[in-house]
Amino acid sequence: MKIWDIAIRLFHWTLVVVFIMAAYSAFQDKFGIYADMHTYAGVTILILMVWRILWGLVGSETARFSQFVRGPQAIKGYLQHGDAAKCAGHNPLGALSVVAMLVLLLAQAVMGLFATDDIFFSGPLSDQAGGWAGTLTRWHKQLGLVLIGLAALHVLVVLYYSVVKKAGLLRAMISGTKPAAKRAPVLKSSWLALAIFVPLASGLWYAILG
Repeated sequence: MKIWDIAIRLFHWTLVVVFIMAAYSAFQDKFGIYADMHTYAGVTILILMVWRILWGLVGSETARFSQFVRGPQAIKGYLQHGDAAKCAGHNPLGALSVVAMLVLLLAQAVMGLFATDDIFFSGPLSDQAGGWAGTLTRWHKQLGLVLIGLAALHVLVVLYYSVVKKAGLLRAMISGTKPAAKRAPVLKSSWLALAIFVPLASGLWYAILG
């Protein structure tokens, strides 16, 4: 049965691509094509994060925070007796990873707007950072390394659940379907996702980059 709408799947794989672009360009000399790559990837990540938060409030059942974010007892119960293959969407433990990545990526993208190396590269809004520019740049670099580590951990966990536990997480994020889910979740229209994304992306892109 279908558990992930096309909007969530496009969000996920687009984020994978732009995160790799941002991470790769972060270790290159920040001028020319790599400066542009880093800036555009960072702004795209910011847009994706804001859209995902909005979709987590009004989107499909499996995308809404109210449906998959659980308290300590639910997490404990899942660790003791849970089966990821039977979860229609994020399991209680995976929900922590989702929320953490959203918060950290949003913070990273925002700080990147104000970051500067005072030589080759400056974020689109670095001239508005004032005395905070150096601090935000340092935090941006440190959090970038943390995010790369978390992304690597995420890949390993997904592979473990997909290969060892046969939970089908990777297949589900590609096809949108998961045969072991107990009940088909309510999915919202892709047109609604597009109606939210287009003005959001256009407005933020113009506000940041002109």
